[in-house]
Amino acid sequence: MQRMYSAMLALHSWLRWAVILLGLIALLRGLAAVRSRRWTPADDRAAMLFTIGFDLQFLVGLLLYFVVSPITRAALQHMDSAMRTATLRYWTVEHPTAMLVALILAHAGRVVVRRAPEAKKGRMALIFFAIALLVILGMTPWPNLLGDRPLFRLP
Repeated sequence: MQRMYSAMLALHSWLRWAVILLGLIALLRGLAAVRSRRWTPADDRAAMLFTIGFDLQFLVGLLLYFVVSPITRAALQHMDSAMRTATLRYWTVEHPTAMLVALILAHAGRVVVRRAPEAKKGRMALIFFAIALLVILGMTPWPNLLGDRPLFRLP
């Protein structure tokens, strides 16, 4: 089980960079669409790839959370003490909740963009994807911060 945990943690760590990169690309495509007042198939593809990448990242996170992580398994069994410990609270509640909010924002952005008038699609994408990306960046466990994870993890 420890090898599976290490491998999934490495995958989750590397997928973070893909999601951040895809989010930045979707954000830049939204900015270009605002300037041109046109939403192109390339803009839509960037938004779609961002949400798909984030879905995959979130799925790996859920598997870590509920199946293989000894940290969350112990914290969920003793939630009262986990809430009193900043690091355990971060992994048990804060990180997963914030990422769920960011995922909802990314998907809501895709829906809003599809339904918006052509001239407003870029603006809506820019707003929703920027907020989602800010939540992602704000609650990612960076080195020397609360979650304290390395930038690049090897299995």
